[in-house]
Amino acid sequence: MAKKISLDDMRVEAHRRQDNLASDIDELVDRVNPKNAVQRWKNEVLGSVKDFSGAGDGQSPATLPVVAGGVIGVIVLGGGIATAIALSRGGDEKAKQKPRKKQ
Repeated sequence: MAKKISLDDMRVEAHRRQDNLASDIDELVDRVNPKNAVQRWKNEVLGSVKDFSGAGDGQSPATLPVVAGGVIGVIVLGGGIATAIALSRGGDEKAKQKPRKKQ
């Protein structure tokens, strides 16, 4: 025989499910928020760098500044190369212009 559930029990169960659903929706909204996604990504990267460098283990020196300096150096070097290529292409355009006719 089917178990009889009182109206109050149904209301309690409905409120419980509604609270669970609201909590799930809040978690999804938090998860897809771009600011929160960037913060999670940043924390993961920092955690990976710290794990890689051994920082925080109490035995090895923190090499995070060295790693960060290397990353910044690569970015600056890449920017310099891109600038040099862009400037060199400007000279090629002048060379491709039609020469003036001598009169």
